[in-house]
Amino acid sequence: MSGLAKWVMEKRLNAIIGVVVFSFIPMLFWLAAAILGLVMLRKGVKEGIPVFAWGLLPAIVLLIVQGDATTLLVLTNVMLLSYVLRSTMSWSWVLLSASFIAVISTLLQPLLMQTVLDLAVGLVQEVMKSEGGEVPEKSAIFDQAVMVISVFQAAVAVMSVFLARKWQAGLYNPGGLRSEFHQLRLPVPFSLTLGGMVVLGESLGGSFTILTLAAVPALVVTGLALVHGIFANKEIGVVGLIAFYLAGFFVLTAYFFNILVVLSVIDSFVDIRSRIKKKSSDSSND
Repeated sequence: MSGLAKWVMEKRLNAIIGVVVFSFIPMLFWLAAAILGLVMLRKGVKEGIPVFAWGLLPAIVLLIVQGDATTLLVLTNVMLLSYVLRSTMSWSWVLLSASFIAVISTLLQPLLMQTVLDLAVGLVQEVMKSEGGEVPEKSAIFDQAVMVISVFQAAVAVMSVFLARKWQAGLYNPGGLRSEFHQLRLPVPFSLTLGGMVVLGESLGGSFTILTLAAVPALVVTGLALVHGIFANKEIGVVGLIAFYLAGFFVLTAYFFNILVVLSVIDSFVDIRSRIKKKSSDSSND
């Protein structure tokens, strides 16, 4: 992939070709979005707009022919998130912005993807009927589908920006993304905002559930960044990380993400990494 990134950055035409081609290929729209993100991060809005405009052409064709706006929305989200990252140099702003984008997207999905959503709802109802279970009302399934797709598209956009930043770091600043991820920590206002979204979503339920679904991924990512940062400080290698993920998914199971969310919030207030460094330095002085 580093070869692709290098080729894309040689000239604008290469970036345009890459975005257009990968936008047309099923399941590779995220790669087109990452190319757009790389151009935005490295060269800014002036160079990014023409690449984005050409990428919209296949995205609009897919929307008209298939009724699927995923490519269109992911490219748009990446354009916005890349601009946020380039302007603020803060992954916290990117994650918070992505959470808001997921919430706003729930208003756009029924307008842009009505046909696809209706098809998905019909398939879900058929599967539930065949299994003999109780089938919820169509409106309830529709609302759930809208929320899940919105969060999925926002998550893909964030991952595409991560990939774009990885490419940029590999070409111009080796190790830069790793350092940024290890230091990722939510400011207290961001943590309170996302935590408030989780509480509201859980308390109110219904369509407000999107608040929880949109906020939790951002808190999970920052929780993972905390763990990775601590492991790096303690010089715990890949084996330790593998053990951590195995324990999380197979031992803690459903509680794994809850623990990461709690760690993320606590870290916003007490800065766990700096405290561990301080204790380590104090003990070494003794």
